[in-house]
Amino acid sequence: MPRGTLITPDGTRIAYRTDLPPRGPAGRPPALLLDGPTGHAADWDDLTARLCEDGHRVVRYEARGDGRAVEDTRGTADAAALLRHLGLAPAVLIARSEGGRTARELAYSAPHLVLFLILLDAPPDACRNSDARDTHPTLTLRADQATSHDPHTLDAAIRQFLHRTRAPRKDAAHA
Repeated sequence: MPRGTLITPDGTRIAYRTDLPPRGPAGRPPALLLDGPTGHAADWDDLTARLCEDGHRVVRYEARGDGRAVEDTRGTADAAALLRHLGLAPAVLIARSEGGRTARELAYSAPHLVLFLILLDAPPDACRNSDARDTHPTLTLRADQATSHDPHTLDAAIRQFLHRTRAPRKDAAHA
Protein backbone atom coordinates (compact mmCIF):
# COMPACT_ATOMS: atom_id res chain seq x y z
CA MET A 1 0.00 0.00 0.00
CA PRO A 2 1.74 3.19 -1.15
CA ARG A 3 1.84 5.98 1.38
CA GLY A 4 2.41 9.64 0.85
CA THR A 5 2.26 13.05 2.46
CA LEU A 6 0.52 16.15 1.21
CA ILE A 7 1.47 19.53 2.64
CA THR A 8 -1.53 21.88 2.56
CA PRO A 9 -1.24 25.62 1.82
CA ASP A 10 -1.34 26.34 5.57
CA GLY A 11 1.60 23.97 6.15
CA THR A 12 -0.34 21.04 7.62
CA ARG A 13 1.01 17.60 6.72
CA ILE A 14 -1.65 15.09 5.69
CA ALA A 15 -0.53 11.47 5.53
CA TYR A 16 -2.50 9.28 3.16
CA ARG A 17 -2.60 5.69 1.94
CA THR A 18 -3.44 4.52 -1.55
CA ASP A 19 -4.69 0.99 -2.17
CA LEU A 20 -4.74 -0.32 -5.74
CA PRO A 21 -6.79 -3.05 -7.41
CA PRO A 22 -4.88 -6.36 -7.44
CA ARG A 23 -5.03 -6.70 -11.25
CA GLY A 24 -4.33 -3.11 -12.21
CA PRO A 25 -6.84 -0.43 -13.19
CA ALA A 26 -10.26 -1.82 -13.96
CA GLY A 27 -11.89 1.42 -15.08
CA ARG A 28 -13.84 1.88 -11.85
CA PRO A 29 -13.89 5.34 -10.32
CA PRO A 30 -11.47 6.04 -7.48
CA ALA A 31 -12.84 6.27 -3.95
CA LEU A 32 -11.83 8.73 -1.24
CA LEU A 33 -12.70 7.55 2.26
CA LEU A 34 -13.51 10.33 4.73
CA ASP A 35 -13.89 9.94 8.46
CA GLY A 36 -14.54 12.29 11.32
CA PRO A 37 -11.73 13.62 13.51
CA THR A 38 -11.86 10.58 15.83
CA GLY A 39 -11.67 8.01 13.04
CA HIS A 40 -8.58 6.25 11.76
CA ALA A 41 -7.63 5.22 8.24
CA ALA A 42 -7.21 1.61 9.44
CA ASP A 43 -10.92 1.52 10.35
CA TRP A 44 -11.61 1.20 6.62
CA ASP A 45 -9.47 -1.93 6.01
CA ASP A 46 -12.34 -4.34 5.23
CA LEU A 47 -14.21 -1.98 2.92
CA THR A 48 -10.95 -0.94 1.24
CA ALA A 49 -10.11 -4.56 0.41
CA ARG A 50 -13.55 -5.14 -1.13
CA LEU A 51 -13.46 -1.92 -3.15
CA CYS A 52 -10.01 -2.81 -4.48
CA GLU A 53 -11.25 -6.28 -5.43
CA ASP A 54 -13.97 -4.55 -7.44
CA GLY A 55 -11.37 -2.48 -9.31
CA HIS A 56 -11.42 0.82 -7.40
CA ARG A 57 -8.31 2.75 -6.39
CA VAL A 58 -8.92 3.71 -2.75
CA VAL A 59 -7.38 6.63 -0.87
CA ARG A 60 -7.76 7.18 2.86
CA TYR A 61 -6.22 9.64 5.27
CA GLU A 62 -6.48 10.90 8.81
CA ALA A 63 -8.66 13.98 9.12
CA ARG A 64 -7.18 16.77 11.14
CA GLY A 65 -8.85 17.56 14.43
CA ASP A 66 -8.87 16.60 18.07
CA GLY A 67 -12.10 14.64 18.35
CA ARG A 68 -14.40 17.63 18.01
CA ALA A 69 -16.20 18.60 14.83
CA VAL A 70 -14.15 21.00 12.74
CA GLU A 71 -16.31 24.09 12.39
CA ASP A 72 -14.45 25.63 9.46
CA THR A 73 -13.78 24.44 5.94
CA ARG A 74 -10.29 23.00 6.49
CA GLY A 75 -11.53 19.42 6.14
CA THR A 76 -13.17 20.22 2.81
CA ALA A 77 -10.06 22.01 1.55
CA ASP A 78 -7.89 19.07 2.65
CA ALA A 79 -10.04 16.53 0.77
CA ALA A 80 -10.10 18.70 -2.36
CA ALA A 81 -6.33 19.22 -2.21
CA LEU A 82 -5.75 15.49 -1.88
CA LEU A 83 -7.99 14.66 -4.86
CA ARG A 84 -6.19 17.27 -6.96
CA HIS A 85 -2.73 16.22 -5.76
CA LEU A 86 -3.38 12.59 -6.74
CA GLY A 87 -5.28 13.44 -9.95
CA LEU A 88 -8.29 11.39 -8.84
CA ALA A 89 -11.17 13.68 -9.74
CA PRO A 90 -13.97 12.92 -10.00
CA ALA A 91 -14.09 10.38 -7.18
CA VAL A 92 -16.66 8.52 -5.14
CA LEU A 93 -16.69 9.96 -1.62
CA ILE A 94 -17.45 7.42 1.09
CA ALA A 95 -17.82 9.24 4.39
CA ARG A 96 -18.56 8.19 7.93
CA SER A 97 -19.76 10.31 10.84
CA GLU A 98 -18.54 13.92 10.65
CA GLY A 99 -16.82 13.06 7.38
CA GLY A 100 -20.33 13.27 5.90
CA ARG A 101 -20.31 17.03 6.38
CA THR A 102 -16.96 17.26 4.62
CA ALA A 103 -18.22 15.11 1.73
CA ARG A 104 -21.42 17.12 1.31
CA GLU A 105 -19.55 20.43 1.46
CA LEU A 106 -16.99 19.23 -1.09
CA ALA A 107 -19.77 18.10 -3.45
CA TYR A 108 -21.38 21.53 -3.06
CA SER A 109 -18.25 23.68 -3.34
CA ALA A 110 -16.33 21.68 -5.97
CA PRO A 111 -18.85 19.46 -7.78
CA HIS A 112 -16.35 18.59 -10.53
CA LEU A 113 -14.27 16.66 -7.95
CA VAL A 114 -17.15 14.39 -6.88
CA LEU A 115 -18.90 11.59 -8.73
CA PHE A 116 -21.13 10.03 -6.02
CA LEU A 117 -21.63 10.34 -2.26
CA ILE A 118 -22.02 7.47 0.19
CA LEU A 119 -22.73 8.69 3.72
CA LEU A 120 -22.49 6.29 6.70
CA ASP A 121 -23.81 7.39 10.08
CA ALA A 122 -23.56 11.00 8.98
CA PRO A 123 -25.11 13.75 11.11
CA PRO A 124 -28.68 14.54 9.97
CA ASP A 125 -27.75 17.93 8.54
CA ALA A 126 -25.04 16.30 6.38
CA CYS A 127 -27.66 14.14 4.68
CA ARG A 128 -29.83 16.92 3.29
CA ASN A 129 -30.82 16.64 -0.34
CA SER A 130 -32.80 19.86 -0.48
CA ASP A 131 -30.28 22.04 -2.32
CA ALA A 132 -31.33 22.36 -5.96
CA ARG A 133 -27.67 22.32 -6.99
CA ASP A 134 -27.09 18.96 -5.29
CA THR A 135 -27.08 16.68 -8.32
CA HIS A 136 -24.77 13.95 -7.07
CA PRO A 137 -26.28 10.49 -6.56
CA THR A 138 -26.21 9.86 -2.81
CA LEU A 139 -26.58 6.73 -0.70
CA THR A 140 -27.22 7.28 3.01
CA LEU A 141 -26.83 4.32 5.38
CA ARG A 142 -26.58 3.59 9.07
CA ALA A 143 -23.60 1.40 10.02
CA ASP A 144 -25.84 -0.71 12.24
CA GLN A 145 -27.44 -2.05 9.06
CA ALA A 146 -24.51 -4.51 9.15
CA THR A 147 -25.73 -6.88 11.85
CA SER A 148 -23.93 -9.73 13.57
CA HIS A 149 -26.13 -12.12 11.54
CA ASP A 150 -25.10 -10.55 8.23
CA PRO A 151 -21.95 -8.41 8.54
CA HIS A 152 -21.79 -7.87 4.77
CA THR A 153 -25.10 -6.02 4.41
CA LEU A 154 -23.40 -2.63 4.49
CA ASP A 155 -20.73 -3.72 2.01
CA ALA A 156 -23.37 -5.21 -0.30
CA ALA A 157 -25.41 -1.99 -0.25
CA ILE A 158 -22.33 0.05 -1.19
CA ARG A 159 -21.36 -2.35 -3.98
CA GLN A 160 -24.91 -2.40 -5.36
CA PHE A 161 -25.07 1.42 -5.33
CA LEU A 162 -21.74 1.73 -7.12
CA HIS A 163 -22.78 -0.83 -9.71
CA ARG A 164 -26.17 0.82 -10.26
CA THR A 165 -24.74 4.33 -10.59
CA ARG A 166 -21.70 3.38 -12.66
CA ALA A 167 -20.52 6.23 -14.84
CA PRO A 168 -17.51 6.64 -17.08
CA ARG A 169 -14.51 8.39 -15.54
CA LYS A 170 -14.36 12.01 -16.62
CA ASP A 171 -11.25 13.91 -17.59
CA ALA A 172 -9.84 15.54 -14.45
CA ALA A 173 -7.76 18.16 -16.25
CA HIS A 174 -9.99 21.00 -15.05
CA ALA A 175 -9.82 19.82 -11.43
